Amino acid sequence: MKKQLVILIALIVASVLTLGAQSLTENPDYQKSLELKSQATAAFDSGDYDTAADLAAQAKEYAQRSDQYVEKMLAKSKADKALSIAKDKLAWADSVNAKTLYPEDYAKASGEYAEAQTAYGSEDYATATDKARDVALILDNLATLIASDAAKKKAENTWPGVYIVRLIPQRRDCLWRIAEYPFIYNNPLKWTVIYEANKKTFRDPGNPNLIYPGQKLVIPSLEGETRDGTYDPDTTYKPFPKKQ
Repeated sequence: MKKQLVILIALIVASVLTLGAQSLTENPDYQKSLELKSQATAAFDSGDYDTAADLAAQAKEYAQRSDQYVEKMLAKSKADKALSIAKDKLAWADSVNAKTLYPEDYAKASGEYAEAQTAYGSEDYATATDKARDVALILDNLATLIASDAAKKKAENTWPGVYIVRLIPQRRDCLWRIAEYPFIYNNPLKWTVIYEANKKTFRDPGNPNLIYPGQKLVIPSLEGETRDGTYDPDTTYKPFPKKQ
Protein backbone atom coordinates (compact mmCIF):
# COMPACT_ATOMS: atom_id res chain seq x y z
CA MET A 1 0.00 0.00 0.00
CA LYS A 2 2.73 2.43 0.99
CA LYS A 3 4.71 1.64 -2.15
CA GLN A 4 1.63 2.22 -4.31
CA LEU A 5 1.02 5.59 -2.66
CA VAL A 6 4.63 6.60 -3.28
CA ILE A 7 4.21 5.76 -6.97
CA LEU A 8 0.86 7.58 -7.17
CA ILE A 9 2.19 10.75 -5.56
CA ALA A 10 5.26 10.58 -7.78
CA LEU A 11 2.99 10.45 -10.82
CA ILE A 12 1.03 13.46 -9.57
CA VAL A 13 4.25 15.41 -9.03
CA ALA A 14 5.42 14.56 -12.53
CA SER A 15 2.07 15.67 -13.98
CA VAL A 16 2.09 18.92 -12.04
CA LEU A 17 5.67 19.66 -13.01
CA THR A 18 4.85 19.10 -16.69
CA LEU A 19 1.94 21.50 -16.49
CA GLY A 20 4.02 24.02 -14.63
CA ALA A 21 6.52 24.04 -17.49
CA GLN A 22 3.74 25.46 -19.66
CA SER A 23 3.55 28.57 -17.46
CA LEU A 24 -0.14 28.20 -16.65
CA THR A 25 0.11 30.04 -13.33
CA GLU A 26 -3.33 31.57 -13.85
CA ASN A 27 -5.02 28.21 -14.34
CA PRO A 28 -7.13 27.48 -11.21
CA ASP A 29 -7.08 23.73 -11.85
CA TYR A 30 -3.30 23.80 -11.97
CA GLN A 31 -3.15 25.78 -8.73
CA LYS A 32 -5.57 23.37 -7.08
CA SER A 33 -3.51 20.37 -8.22
CA LEU A 34 -0.44 21.93 -6.58
CA GLU A 35 -2.35 22.50 -3.35
CA LEU A 36 -3.70 18.96 -3.23
CA LYS A 37 -0.32 17.48 -4.14
CA SER A 38 1.24 19.35 -1.22
CA GLN A 39 -1.49 18.11 1.13
CA ALA A 40 -1.10 14.54 -0.14
CA THR A 41 2.63 14.68 0.47
CA ALA A 42 2.13 16.03 4.00
CA ALA A 43 -0.45 13.32 4.79
CA PHE A 44 1.87 10.66 3.44
CA ASP A 45 4.79 11.94 5.50
CA SER A 46 2.61 11.86 8.64
CA GLY A 47 1.58 8.27 7.96
CA ASP A 48 -2.03 9.05 7.06
CA TYR A 49 -1.95 6.93 3.91
CA ASP A 50 -5.70 6.80 3.28
CA THR A 51 -5.94 10.59 3.27
CA ALA A 52 -2.78 10.80 1.18
CA ALA A 53 -4.28 8.43 -1.38
CA ASP A 54 -7.53 10.40 -1.53
CA LEU A 55 -5.72 13.73 -1.88
CA ALA A 56 -3.36 12.31 -4.50
CA ALA A 57 -6.31 11.06 -6.55
CA GLN A 58 -7.94 14.49 -6.36
CA ALA A 59 -4.67 16.15 -7.36
CA LYS A 60 -4.45 13.86 -10.36
CA GLU A 61 -7.99 14.74 -11.39
CA TYR A 62 -7.28 18.48 -11.21
CA ALA A 63 -4.01 17.96 -13.08
CA GLN A 64 -5.91 16.21 -15.85
CA ARG A 65 -8.41 19.06 -15.99
CA SER A 66 -5.53 21.46 -16.23
CA ASP A 67 -4.06 19.42 -19.06
CA GLN A 68 -7.38 19.67 -20.91
CA TYR A 69 -7.35 23.40 -20.31
CA VAL A 70 -3.83 23.60 -21.75
CA GLU A 71 -4.89 21.74 -24.88
CA LYS A 72 -7.92 23.99 -25.27
CA MET A 73 -5.88 27.17 -24.91
CA LEU A 74 -3.26 25.93 -27.37
CA ALA A 75 -6.00 25.09 -29.86
CA LYS A 76 -7.57 28.51 -29.33
CA SER A 77 -4.22 30.19 -29.91
CA LYS A 78 -3.76 28.32 -33.20
CA ALA A 79 -7.27 29.28 -34.26
CA ASP A 80 -6.63 32.93 -33.38
CA LYS A 81 -3.50 33.03 -35.56
CA ALA A 82 -5.15 31.20 -38.45
CA LEU A 83 -8.20 33.48 -38.37
CA SER A 84 -6.01 36.57 -38.25
CA ILE A 85 -4.10 35.41 -41.34
CA ALA A 86 -7.36 34.54 -43.11
CA LYS A 87 -8.81 37.96 -42.29
CA ASP A 88 -5.73 39.72 -43.70
CA LYS A 89 -5.91 37.66 -46.89
CA LEU A 90 -9.58 38.49 -47.33
CA ALA A 91 -8.71 42.16 -46.95
CA TRP A 92 -6.14 41.71 -49.71
CA ALA A 93 -8.78 40.01 -51.88
CA ASP A 94 -11.05 43.03 -51.37
CA SER A 95 -8.19 45.36 -52.33
CA VAL A 96 -7.77 43.64 -55.72
CA ASN A 97 -11.54 43.53 -56.33
CA ALA A 98 -11.52 39.72 -56.28
CA LYS A 99 -15.23 39.66 -55.43
CA THR A 100 -15.96 40.99 -58.94
CA LEU A 101 -13.02 39.63 -60.92
CA TYR A 102 -12.81 36.18 -59.35
CA PRO A 103 -16.27 35.64 -57.80
CA GLU A 104 -16.08 31.87 -57.38
CA ASP A 105 -12.77 31.93 -55.50
CA TYR A 106 -13.88 34.89 -53.41
CA ALA A 107 -17.21 33.28 -52.52
CA LYS A 108 -15.51 30.03 -51.56
CA ALA A 109 -12.98 31.81 -49.34
CA SER A 110 -15.68 33.96 -47.73
CA GLY A 111 -17.80 30.88 -47.04
CA GLU A 112 -14.92 29.05 -45.40
CA TYR A 113 -14.15 32.11 -43.28
CA ALA A 114 -17.76 32.33 -42.10
CA GLU A 115 -17.68 28.65 -41.14
CA ALA A 116 -14.39 29.20 -39.32
CA GLN A 117 -15.93 32.01 -37.28
CA THR A 118 -18.97 29.87 -36.44
CA ALA A 119 -16.75 27.01 -35.29
CA TYR A 120 -14.65 29.41 -33.22
CA GLY A 121 -17.77 30.78 -31.55
CA SER A 122 -18.75 27.27 -30.49
CA GLU A 123 -15.19 26.66 -29.23
CA ASP A 124 -14.50 24.09 -31.93
CA TYR A 125 -11.03 25.50 -32.38
CA ALA A 126 -9.66 22.64 -34.46
CA THR A 127 -12.35 23.10 -37.11
CA ALA A 128 -11.94 26.88 -36.96
CA THR A 129 -8.21 26.48 -37.60
CA ASP A 130 -8.75 24.10 -40.53
CA LYS A 131 -11.36 26.36 -42.13
CA ALA A 132 -9.21 29.46 -41.69
CA ARG A 133 -6.25 27.69 -43.24
CA ASP A 134 -8.48 26.71 -46.17
CA VAL A 135 -9.22 30.41 -46.66
CA ALA A 136 -5.51 31.19 -46.75
CA LEU A 137 -4.86 28.36 -49.22
CA ILE A 138 -7.67 29.46 -51.56
CA LEU A 139 -6.47 33.05 -51.57
CA ASP A 140 -2.81 32.12 -51.91
CA ASN A 141 -3.73 30.13 -55.01
CA LEU A 142 -5.75 33.10 -56.23
CA ALA A 143 -2.77 35.40 -55.71
CA THR A 144 -0.65 33.05 -57.82
CA LEU A 145 -3.31 33.06 -60.53
CA ILE A 146 -3.56 36.85 -60.50
CA ALA A 147 0.22 37.19 -60.72
CA SER A 148 0.28 34.74 -63.63
CA ASP A 149 -2.50 36.59 -65.43
CA ALA A 150 -0.70 39.88 -64.91
CA ALA A 151 2.55 38.42 -66.26
CA LYS A 152 0.75 37.08 -69.34
CA LYS A 153 -0.97 40.38 -69.92
CA LYS A 154 2.30 42.23 -69.59
CA ALA A 155 4.02 39.81 -71.97
CA GLU A 156 1.25 40.28 -74.50
CA ASN A 157 1.72 44.02 -74.42
CA THR A 158 5.50 44.21 -74.09
CA TRP A 159 8.05 44.52 -76.85
CA PRO A 160 11.87 44.30 -76.68
CA GLY A 161 13.68 47.29 -75.22
CA VAL A 162 17.03 46.16 -76.64
CA TYR A 163 17.97 44.58 -79.94
CA ILE A 164 21.32 42.91 -80.64
CA VAL A 165 22.34 43.25 -84.30
CA ARG A 166 22.46 39.82 -85.93
CA LEU A 167 24.53 38.43 -88.79
CA ILE A 168 21.95 37.37 -91.36
CA PRO A 169 23.74 36.78 -94.71
CA GLN A 170 20.54 36.55 -96.75
CA ARG A 171 19.11 39.79 -95.38
CA ARG A 172 21.60 41.77 -93.39
CA ASP A 173 20.42 43.79 -90.45
CA CYS A 174 20.23 47.53 -90.98
CA LEU A 175 18.27 50.18 -89.11
CA TRP A 176 15.59 50.20 -91.80
CA ARG A 177 15.03 46.44 -91.58
CA ILE A 178 15.28 46.41 -87.81
CA ALA A 179 12.58 49.07 -87.52
CA GLU A 180 10.48 47.00 -89.93
CA TYR A 181 10.48 43.92 -87.71
CA PRO A 182 6.92 43.38 -86.31
CA PHE A 183 8.32 43.08 -82.78
CA ILE A 184 10.17 46.41 -83.11
CA TYR A 185 8.08 49.11 -84.81
CA ASN A 186 6.52 47.21 -87.70
CA ASN A 187 7.42 50.25 -89.77
CA PRO A 188 10.77 50.71 -91.59
CA LEU A 189 10.29 54.49 -91.68
CA LYS A 190 10.86 54.61 -87.92
CA TRP A 191 14.53 53.68 -88.29
CA THR A 192 15.50 57.26 -87.42
CA VAL A 193 14.08 56.79 -83.92
CA ILE A 194 16.54 53.97 -83.33
CA TYR A 195 19.36 55.93 -84.90
CA GLU A 196 18.83 59.03 -82.78
CA ALA A 197 18.69 56.95 -79.60
CA ASN A 198 21.91 55.08 -80.34
CA LYS A 199 24.13 57.15 -82.65
CA LYS A 200 26.45 58.21 -79.85
CA THR A 201 27.47 54.56 -79.50
CA PHE A 202 28.12 54.07 -83.23
CA ARG A 203 31.68 53.65 -84.44
CA ASP A 204 30.89 56.49 -86.79
CA PRO A 205 28.02 58.50 -85.27
CA GLY A 206 27.48 60.27 -88.55
CA ASN A 207 26.91 57.09 -90.52
CA PRO A 208 23.60 55.28 -89.67
CA ASN A 209 24.48 52.49 -92.09
CA LEU A 210 27.56 51.43 -90.16
CA ILE A 211 26.25 48.86 -87.69
CA TYR A 212 27.83 45.51 -86.91
CA PRO A 213 26.79 42.09 -85.53
CA GLY A 214 26.68 42.06 -81.76
CA GLN A 215 26.01 45.78 -81.50
CA LYS A 216 23.45 46.60 -78.83
CA LEU A 217 20.67 48.96 -79.89
CA VAL A 218 18.25 50.53 -77.43
CA ILE A 219 14.70 50.53 -78.78
CA PRO A 220 12.83 53.54 -77.37
CA SER A 221 9.14 53.47 -76.62
CA LEU A 222 7.38 54.89 -79.64
CA GLU A 223 3.87 55.50 -78.33
CA GLY A 224 4.17 54.93 -74.59
CA GLU A 225 4.18 51.15 -75.00
CA THR A 226 6.07 48.94 -72.58
CA ARG A 227 9.50 47.88 -73.81
CA ASP A 228 11.52 45.59 -71.61
CA GLY A 229 14.35 43.10 -71.98
CA THR A 230 16.45 42.06 -74.94
CA TYR A 231 14.90 40.57 -78.06
CA ASP A 232 14.77 36.79 -77.79
CA PRO A 233 14.36 34.86 -81.06
CA ASP A 234 12.67 32.04 -79.13
CA THR A 235 9.95 34.34 -77.82
CA THR A 236 6.80 35.08 -79.78
CA TYR A 237 5.92 38.78 -79.65
CA LYS A 238 2.63 40.32 -80.62
CA PRO A 239 3.16 42.50 -83.73
CA PHE A 240 3.48 46.15 -82.88
CA PRO A 241 0.27 47.84 -84.09
CA LYS A 242 0.54 49.69 -87.36
CA LYS A 243 -0.92 53.13 -87.66
CA GLN A 244 -3.58 53.45 -90.32
